[in-house]
Amino acid sequence: MSQPAPEAAPGPPLPPPGLRQLPRRYLALGLIIVAIVLLGALVIVRDNSGPGTSSTVETFSPASSSLLSTLASVPASVFDTVGVSSPTIPVTPPHAEGGTTPLWQATVGGAPPLPVVFFYGAEFAPYAAVERWPLVLALSRFGTFHQLGLMQSSSTTAFAGLSTFTFWNVSYTSRYVILESVERYSSLNPTGARYLRLETPDARQSAAIAAYGTSAPAFPLLDVANRYALSGAGFSPAVLAGLTQDQIAGYLTTPAAPLTQAVVTAANEITAAICSSSSRTTSISCGANPSKAMHIGFDILWRSLVISRR
Repeated sequence: MSQPAPEAAPGPPLPPPGLRQLPRRYLALGLIIVAIVLLGALVIVRDNSGPGTSSTVETFSPASSSLLSTLASVPASVFDTVGVSSPTIPVTPPHAEGGTTPLWQATVGGAPPLPVVFFYGAEFAPYAAVERWPLVLALSRFGTFHQLGLMQSSSTTAFAGLSTFTFWNVSYTSRYVILESVERYSSLNPTGARYLRLETPDARQSAAIAAYGTSAPAFPLLDVANRYALSGAGFSPAVLAGLTQDQIAGYLTTPAAPLTQAVVTAANEITAAICSSSSRTTSISCGANPSKAMHIGFDILWRSLVISRR
């Protein structure tokens, strides 16, 4: 036998008809006032907090002159001892592009044309972080970095937070080669959905990206005078994990260290690619360079001949 449904408890008495509209009339106004107060509180908290990862303004942190000097003065004996041998960490060299397109050259200040070394990277990308190290070493043998930025790769990707450099706002001069670089995206990701755009390639640079890059927007791309190219890094980003710029640079005087062997082998391969490209022009001499005390050992000269015949 079913039980009778309980009766509903009587509700509170209704207000007189003339007062029923008062709460509804002022409800929206009250909510607006509360929202304004909360918004003001958030603004105060934001303005009094320190900078965070939500910043939308790129800042430049220059490498110290001592760090630049260390990179530029890696002993010739280290380059010669390591050569192109990295038994612990495999290194992929730039590959020849066949020479069917014109040598990529540029001029600065009305000087004779020089071969172009083009780097296409992104500050957030760990593989770009890796490739800048051997590129900086190789280019330091042909010229001088006057300004180079410090950078950490993204903390939210694989191989997070690698110590590296940025070529954004870079200053480099050489009598033998021209550096062109594009850092396409920043390391800043304020919304968590997209890294901020930083630089845009011009038409000539875009042609190189289309010709030698991958079908996906992978970083980095290294193009040596339109003759040798490398899409991606020469070795694994894991090599740099947990180290500062100064610590990495400190390893570069120890030829037996696996990190040194990987970075210097990759730098020697880039050096050889530049030397091989220079054989098609009179702009570069890969022999002794007294003004820079540059020493290109026999191993590298031999390697430049080898890769030119690939």
